[in-house]
Amino acid sequence: MAPKRRLMLSLAVPVVLVTSLAACGGGGDFFPQVPAGSETGSFVTRSAAPPRAPVASPTPARATPEAYQRVLTDLDTALGPGFGAIGSAQTPEDLAAALSAVALNLTIQADGLDDVRPPAAVAAAHTGLSDALGTLASELTSLAGDARDRDLCTGGSGLPRAASGSGGHLLRLAVLGLATADPAHHYTVGSFLPPGAPDQTRRPANGSLPGGRRGGYGELTVTASGGTDAVVKVLQGADVIRNVYVQAGASAKVDGIPNGTFDVFYTEGTDWDDANHRFTRDCAFSRFDQPVTFSTTNRPGSIEYTTYTLTLYGVVGGTASTTDVPPRAFPAG
Repeated sequence: MAPKRRLMLSLAVPVVLVTSLAACGGGGDFFPQVPAGSETGSFVTRSAAPPRAPVASPTPARATPEAYQRVLTDLDTALGPGFGAIGSAQTPEDLAAALSAVALNLTIQADGLDDVRPPAAVAAAHTGLSDALGTLASELTSLAGDARDRDLCTGGSGLPRAASGSGGHLLRLAVLGLATADPAHHYTVGSFLPPGAPDQTRRPANGSLPGGRRGGYGELTVTASGGTDAVVKVLQGADVIRNVYVQAGASAKVDGIPNGTFDVFYTEGTDWDDANHRFTRDCAFSRFDQPVTFSTTNRPGSIEYTTYTLTLYGVVGGTASTTDVPPRAFPAG
């Protein structure tokens, strides 16, 4: 069965009003012109007040060590839940929203730090912390775009990426500086950021994944394209009959499929998160437009049963079509 493939300023001009003065007689005295029809005219000279000297704002006092630690603790408290939301995101849309929200919060927190005058011993590390938050905010905004493009698909890839860039590195340097700059005070901050980690590429073996239901003779063979791994889900309503993992360019055959009519979904991508039943990167989601029916017939001396072959890329003579589905609509079980 062959799926239909996805292709995958206005300028304000100042107006100058000019009062012309006409010379009368030869005495050199000047008088304002009186508008026609007026009996009198007046000419008032105003003197401008001299400009005031700017008043310098008083320099705020430096925060005490105790007050400064409270600032850092409040920073951790403000940012922690957002990073938790990044890690728990299960769809590209949720991941993009979580990354964007944390990027905005990082910018707000950095601006707040700029209004704080820290103890002198940690002034440099304080500036480094503010700068790191700004860099991290910019990186998370970029990662949110990657999630919208489905290059990143879940928190399983989004959170390690968020923690592994230049912003995370600069933040850890600032945290170290705050902890060691003043021997009398060990300042702590940064608990919201997990350790950085490289991308994973988890690939189960070809065949059935855990779960599902057996009970018949039906057989299903799935062949994946050469470019990406895939997981086929055979479902009866919300009941999972079989999850089949197929590595790129390979085929997998499963048996023991019970009699019945089933819907078939499949997802393609990189790095299978078995705990959450999702690819964490480069994900796509589809559904076969027609269900598949498995049946068994007992004959004298034999048993007839249904076998299906699903090919997850276009082939000449293919008889099945597929439709993209939103990530939220893809079965999670």
